[in-house]
Amino acid sequence: MGKLLPEIGEPEAAFIASQKVFFVGTAPLSPDHRVNVSPKANGCVVLDKHTVVYADLTGSGAETAAHVLQNGRMTLMFCNLEAGAPRILRLFGRAQLILAEDVPESLLQKLPERMTKNEGFRAVYKLSVDRVTQSCGYSMPVMTFEKYRTTLDEWTQHKGPDGMNEYRTLKNSFSIDGLPSLALLRNDAPVDIVPVPEGGYILGKVQPGDKAKQLKVYRPPQTVRVRLRDLIFAGVSVALSGMVVGALLARWGAFSVD
Repeated sequence: MGKLLPEIGEPEAAFIASQKVFFVGTAPLSPDHRVNVSPKANGCVVLDKHTVVYADLTGSGAETAAHVLQNGRMTLMFCNLEAGAPRILRLFGRAQLILAEDVPESLLQKLPERMTKNEGFRAVYKLSVDRVTQSCGYSMPVMTFEKYRTTLDEWTQHKGPDGMNEYRTLKNSFSIDGLPSLALLRNDAPVDIVPVPEGGYILGKVQPGDKAKQLKVYRPPQTVRVRLRDLIFAGVSVALSGMVVGALLARWGAFSVD
């Protein structure tokens, strides 16, 4: 049966640490955009009873980052696929994206070096958990863990820092629905990255000059690090403030006498 837990307790923290893989679910605000689910090799660490973090390696897309930058919603799912009692654990909450270059040393030390020392290390996600549930997982298979694949490690090492930056610009600047993603926020990101639909994806390509200006692609200032989510929240706050002020003025006008 499903059960609501008050927090991430010691049994849950031990369960999270023992899992070889977990799944990340995010969704954009628009009903016309796609929901995303991503598998992750376990590098998830419990910081406290309501906070977890995990290190993220470069992939061929950046849906999770785009969704988190837009609205912050995230669900993590852990399920026991090895010997032992069946169990599914879900953590719901709001996530914060921290670029690899911005992760504090104190936080880096808590994460697995196989992730943070990898050439493909691109970000850390910090989830503020507001709901913890567990369920049975009675129908899940029992499998035996063999090893982690090393293909990504070898590929990122071969490409090197410059090659990885170029790859992230191309593949990690926009979501498949055109939402801005993490590659646009890097300190060393090219200024004129534009979205180019190609092969069912939206790639980030450097096209300096008038064409880039016409597209009016959002670029964070290079001297001041601005998070897209902060800009969105600020816009919503301004809009709500305007609505409140307008309502008050209308109410005052209704009771005023010329």
